[in-house]
Amino acid sequence: MPSQNKTLVVGSLKETNYKQKLFSASQLKELSSAQEIPSKDWTQRIKAPEVPDISFSQAGGELLKISATGEHSLLLCGSAGSGKSTLAEHLYYLLSEPNKKNFEESEQILNISQKWRAFISPHHSTSPLSMIGGGSPLFLGEISKAHGGMLLLDEYLEFHPKVQEALREPLEKGEIRLVRRGQCMVFPSRFLLIATSNLCPCGDYEPYKPVQCSYSLRRCQSHLDRLSGPMMDRFDLLAFSKNWKGEKTVRLKQLHKEVKKARLFRLNIRKQENPNSYLELKDLEFMMKRDQAKLLPQSSSHRRKRALLRVARTLSDLKQEEEISSSSLDQALILTIKNFFFLKNRMLSG
Repeated sequence: MPSQNKTLVVGSLKETNYKQKLFSASQLKELSSAQEIPSKDWTQRIKAPEVPDISFSQAGGELLKISATGEHSLLLCGSAGSGKSTLAEHLYYLLSEPNKKNFEESEQILNISQKWRAFISPHHSTSPLSMIGGGSPLFLGEISKAHGGMLLLDEYLEFHPKVQEALREPLEKGEIRLVRRGQCMVFPSRFLLIATSNLCPCGDYEPYKPVQCSYSLRRCQSHLDRLSGPMMDRFDLLAFSKNWKGEKTVRLKQLHKEVKKARLFRLNIRKQENPNSYLELKDLEFMMKRDQAKLLPQSSSHRRKRALLRVARTLSDLKQEEEISSSSLDQALILTIKNFFFLKNRMLSG
């Protein structure tokens, strides 16, 4: 028996028009004449998640502020049990509210009505196909589902190598290409990537410390070899968990206020709408003082220099500085150049 006074909601992901419409009908046979349901204003549907009452060390809190303010992709490395996952998960609560375009696109991808930005955290055993998407009929993978939000990859080096390679295009272009029946289809896929990883199989190795590992150096080296060089270069930030050990005195709610203040400075004073992670090198160079060019590492790649200036711009926003300051450049140098240099040398030397 057909139910009365019920609303049948029909929606689809169109290949040519990435937009979903909702229709109302009391019976299936009425679909041809179904009435479209006017959607609520998107700003009335969003609701920020409540910020948990949790504290971090000074160094850990600073890292959270930087990544959240500029929406910088972050790779966290260190020993097991050092708090990498906890810090990564709570970064989500510091993100800005979604913009209209990304919010509505994310709803279409997830096919649900949501209240905030997407948070996707797949297990490292998830297959490459489930992560990337594709197939026939076409389905979108976890990478696409994170669009407009945050993708957390815990135990990053345990994911299949194909997943690492598939992340390169979304991080660079904000989209992903899927092949269906011989045709290439492009879907939006812009997100904040946060990844965590141990540096050796036993999880005991920490940088800048004598090696105390229960496995052979060859096995440790093979573990680090899983970290793709080109993919690693697409992270803006690299941090080691040993640096944020200590008394937990910085509350997440206070960090939330500081991030919001820096974000308003970027929007209202500098008149920049997008996060700093969107900026290209040529844009960033105009934000520097003339005598600061000599401070840039000449041997670094284009991406490393871009990451350096992106993060320095974020640090200056946190300090309410309209130009990138030299102190911000010095601080950013550790997180964007020196830590990467150390890890790459470790990968080469074993």
